[in-house]
Amino acid sequence: MGTSQSSPGPGGSSPLVPPWADDQPQQPLPTPPPSRFKPFRQSLGGFVKSGNRSDLRHAIGHYARKASGGGRSAARRLGSVTQAGGNLFGVLSGISAAPGEPSLDLVSLAGLPSETVISAISHALTPEDGDSEKIRSAINQALAEALDGIETFDPDAITDDVIVNTMIVYLAESIFLQIVMDAGKAWNKAETPKQAMQAETELRELIKVVVDKHMGPAISDNVRSINQTEMIRIEREAIGEIWTEWESYQ
Repeated sequence: MGTSQSSPGPGGSSPLVPPWADDQPQQPLPTPPPSRFKPFRQSLGGFVKSGNRSDLRHAIGHYARKASGGGRSAARRLGSVTQAGGNLFGVLSGISAAPGEPSLDLVSLAGLPSETVISAISHALTPEDGDSEKIRSAINQALAEALDGIETFDPDAITDDVIVNTMIVYLAESIFLQIVMDAGKAWNKAETPKQAMQAETELRELIKVVVDKHMGPAISDNVRSINQTEMIRIEREAIGEIWTEWESYQ
């Protein structure tokens, strides 16, 4: 994706968690810290321009501690993401969806081009809220990696390893896209398209490694015994652990 931004991103007084994303609306939210995005965007802009990984660590640390309001707020900000992730897991695992929850039978898609299957799954599982574009993009990215090299879809291709990897990529890509959006015009500090792409690649890899570290062990050995509710809980706990690690970045 191209990361050049025409939007300045959310303002410092914007809510830490918009109503559509909040999966714990009954809980009070802290007051957003003043100028909460400024140090994050300055450090990220420095990284984009220089490629200095210490600037990237500074940016991620600022993002976790201040811009996003800490791990609890981050998990709630990604509430729509984790809910869609639970639905994605349900489809891949063949779990019957609860009444009112979106679902799709993979067997019915057998023999179709994989691109068509990816589109059908993302269309069925993307909610109609302020995070729809981000969630659709993350589902597409995760499934494209899972089905890479498979032209015609076969439900038997969805092995345990494929499910684990898809869920890790989905959450990692969702976090990446959230950070890109919150960064606003910091990406415009790149002097060349190649420089911007390199920064994007390094940020995406950093996120994927830490998501794998904190989420992988919880699902790798028993993925078929997990239900959708448990997957949502695992996603939320992984986000909290990731933010705790990032808050130590100085």
